[in-house]
Order: sequence, then C-alpha cells, then structure tokens
Amino acid sequence: MARLAHTQSTPRYTGCGCDLQVQQVKRFPISIRQAFNFAWPIFKKRFGLFTAVLLTIFGAWVALEIVVITGQRLGIVLWALAHLAFLVFVAGLEVGFLQICLALCDGREPTFADIFTHLAMGPKFLAAQILYLLVVVIGLLLLVVPGVYFSVRYALFGFCMAAGETNLVRSFHQSAVLSMGRKTYLFWILVALFVLNTVGACLLGLGLFITVPLSVLMMTAFYRQLSTR
Repeated sequence: MARLAHTQSTPRYTGCGCDLQVQQVKRFPISIRQAFNFAWPIFKKRFGLFTAVLLTIFGAWVALEIVVITGQRLGIVLWALAHLAFLVFVAGLEVGFLQICLALCDGREPTFADIFTHLAMGPKFLAAQILYLLVVVIGLLLLVVPGVYFSVRYALFGFCMAAGETNLVRSFHQSAVLSMGRKTYLFWILVALFVLNTVGACLLGLGLFITVPLSVLMMTAFYRQLSTR
C-alpha cells in the first residue's frame, strides 16, 4: 500500500491485504497516482462486493422501468412517484456505498448488507445532491468559474454525511473546510475521475463496474487524508 504521508504519529490501518499509513498533519495531499495505488488493491480483493452493489442499483433502475411501462396508463402521477421513490432509494444506497468505502479505508470488513443500513438517509442525501447540483449549475451560468469553484469546494459533502454528519448545511460547511487550501489538487482529481468514468461509460457501460468503485475509493483516500489533518 502506498504511503499517504508521514508524521510524528502515524496510525496504521490494515485492510484488504494492504497497509495504509495516514498522517495526522499533512503538508501535501496525496497525488492521483497514490490514490489509485491505494484503491486498486482494495478493488481487486472486494470486486464481488462492488459488483453486487452496482448490480443492486442497476436492478432498482430496471424495476423503475418496469413500473413506468406497465403503469403508463395511470398518467404522470405514477411516473413522478415512481421516479421519486427510485431517486430516494438510490440515494440511500449511495450513502451505504460511501460508508462501505470508508470502512475499507479504515481496515474494516463491510458486507453487502451494509449498503441497506442507511436507507433512511435517502431523502436527506437526495436533497443534498439536488442542492449541490443547483449551486454548481448556477455557478456555471455565472461565467463558468464560480461553478467550477463550488463543485470543488463542496465535492466532499457526501463523504461528510456518510461519515456521520446528518445536518445538510453542516456537511457542506465541513466539505468547504476540508477543501480549504487543497482545491487545486481536488480539482485535478475530479477531472481525472470524470475522464476515467467517461471511458468506462463508452465501453458499453460495462466499464463503469470498474471505474465507479475505483473513483469512489480514490475519493475516499483523499477524504480520509484531509479529515485526519
């Protein structure tokens, strides 16, 4: 396991056959290559778990399409309710997915059932995602630069919520604090992950079963590093 950084006290996290040393005070964030070197061994060992998680999300989408097609005679109300239920359910699964990645980063051994343990957070997490999207879109309309700034500043809100911050506003504030002085590094990581997932989507979408878990694990490494400063 790549060494993220060093300090006077370096607690060791052991998991998935890899050792991760996380510093308490850092001068420089981990590079994209270091984040990948952290994520890849975990992904290979827990490939089955990540595949099951993504298949669950895909299965929810299939169920949505079945409901929409079979109930199209009932009009727009059913369509709207079905999509809302789908978005809330998937948002809850995303919280579980993030918590699984955080657990792996900390050396714990999460199970597939853990993805369902925070479905109750689905509505709040969906609201946070919508707020994040609105902030970024409005920023992009204001000469682009503000949108890029906001997308980086609040990019870690999901990890803050998955790590235990249940207040929506405070999760955004925590993300802003964590990204302070690290926005350039975080920006390039987000760009790299966007390109990676674009390539994955181009491979008939099957590449996303590799690129999505890798992306989340890399962001988890970055978040954990910043949150232990």
